Amino acid sequence: MSHYGIQNIPGAPQYLPPGIPGIVNAPQVNKSLPALEVPGEGLKRALNYLADYGGCGYYRCMAPNLLLNLYQKAIITESTAMIFDPRFYQSVSTIKFQRQATPHQRDFIKQLFDLRKQTNNKIMYEVDDVVFIEDIPLYNRNRDAFQSKEIQDAIKDMLSMMDEITVTCDYFKDLMIEKTGNKKVTVVPNYLMKWWFDRYYNLGDLVKKYEKNKKKPVIAIFASGTHVDVANRTNHQDDFAPTVKHIIRTRQSYEWHFYGSYPFAVREYIQNGQMKFVPWVDLPKFPEAMANSGAQLTFASLQDNNFNRCKSNIKLIEAGALGIPCVCPDMPTYKDAILKYKTGDEFIDVIQTALKNQTVYADLCKKSRAYADNFWLDDEPNLMKYYEAYFTPFGSKERKFLT
Repeated sequence: MSHYGIQNIPGAPQYLPPGIPGIVNAPQVNKSLPALEVPGEGLKRALNYLADYGGCGYYRCMAPNLLLNLYQKAIITESTAMIFDPRFYQSVSTIKFQRQATPHQRDFIKQLFDLRKQTNNKIMYEVDDVVFIEDIPLYNRNRDAFQSKEIQDAIKDMLSMMDEITVTCDYFKDLMIEKTGNKKVTVVPNYLMKWWFDRYYNLGDLVKKYEKNKKKPVIAIFASGTHVDVANRTNHQDDFAPTVKHIIRTRQSYEWHFYGSYPFAVREYIQNGQMKFVPWVDLPKFPEAMANSGAQLTFASLQDNNFNRCKSNIKLIEAGALGIPCVCPDMPTYKDAILKYKTGDEFIDVIQTALKNQTVYADLCKKSRAYADNFWLDDEPNLMKYYEAYFTPFGSKERKFLT
C-alpha cells in the first residue's frame, strides 16, 4: 500500500499526480501541448449591486448580465451584500448600483470612490423608475420608501457623483439631468430574452382565437399594483382613471381581464363574474400566462405625468413579442405604438377599429410582432449596449451601439 493508500482501492488509478510521493511509472507531462485555458481569462469583469430580484432587477441587470456571461462577452457578478474588502475590486472594471437609496448605501459608495484611487473602477447607477419624490404619484404604493429627506438627499448625492447613469428612455434622461446636474446619462432600452418570450407567437392561433371570441373579444391588462391607489390616497384616481369608466360601460361587449392588479371600481364586477382577475405569476411563467390569456388585445392605462413619461415601452414589446396588439396612451412612453388614445372615448374607438375584421386584426398582429423583433436582447447590437455602458467611458468614441 502506498503512502496515500489508494493502490489497494478497486478501480483506483495505479499512479498519483506528479510531485506526490509513492509514484511508480507516472506519466510525463507533454510540454508541447497548449496550456489549459483559464475560464474567463481576458474578459472584463463587472459587479452589480442589486436593489431587487423582481422585474426591474431582471430586465435591467440580471437578464443582460446572464447573456453577457453566456456569450462570453464579459464576466458579471451580482450581490445585495456590501463587500468591503478592497482586494475584491482589484480585477473589477465596473461597479454598477441599481436604484440604491439609503444613507448607508451612499456612504458605502463614497468609500468605493475613495478606493478607486487604487483600483480605477468605473462606478455607475442604474434606475428605471423616477426616484424623485415630487414626481412619484401619491397613488403609487412604493412612494413611502422614497419620501424621507434623508433618502432623497442620499439619492441625489449618489446620482451627482456617478461616472454614468443609465435610464430607459429619452424623457427620463432629460429629467435626470435636470434634477441632478449630472449630464453623464445614457439611455439603454429594455429588451426581451428570446428564450423567455420567443416561443409563443403563432399568427394562425391568434386569428383562430379572434374568430372564436368575435362576439365578445378578450381584452387584458398585465400591470403591477403600483398603478392602483390601494391605500385610497387619491380617492382611487390612479393610472386607471382615464379608462376605468369606459371599461365598466363596455363590460357586456368585451371580456375584461386583469392580471396582477385591478382598479377598485371594477371589484364588484370581478366578484360577480362579469370581469376576471388573475393573480400575478412568477417571472419565468409570465410570457406563458400572457399567451394563455386568450386575449385579442392588451392595453396600458397611465395618467400623463412625469413618472409615467419616464417609463419604458415594456408593455408594448411584451405584447408585440406574442403578436398581440397593445392599445396605449398617447404619451412619450408609447410614442411608437400603432394603437393610441388620448381620452376614454378614444380608447374604446381604437379597440373597435382594431377588432373591425379579421384582415385588420391579422395585420395588426403582424405589425406588433415586427416592432417587437427590434427588441431582442440576444441580438448583438442590443446586448452590446449593456456591454458598452459597463466597459467604455461616457461619451467614448469606442461606443458603436450606444449613442
